[in-house]
Amino acid sequence: MLRILLTIVLPVALPLLLYAGYVSMMRRRAQAAGEPDPLRWDEGPWAWFALAGIGLALAALVVVRLSSGVPPGTKLEAPRMIDGEVVPSRVVE
Repeated sequence: MLRILLTIVLPVALPLLLYAGYVSMMRRRAQAAGEPDPLRWDEGPWAWFALAGIGLALAALVVVRLSSGVPPGTKLEAPRMIDGEVVPSRVVE
């Protein structure tokens, strides 16, 4: 579950979260200076957010794929039951 959160949900939501922080900061500055609201949610670059989020999620999945696992040709011993206990799989040297 944590892997799904870090590799898919967070990268897709990150551009929106950054924009929300930027809009909030700009609104506070405008209110402090007595100026009108400079940004509106409905005028946001939503297509760019979607593309950036998908790109970040794909990049995260590629990094996870390339940085984890065992090399090709490695022999794995399957999990099995010995004396009523499950012995987990392991890499055979």
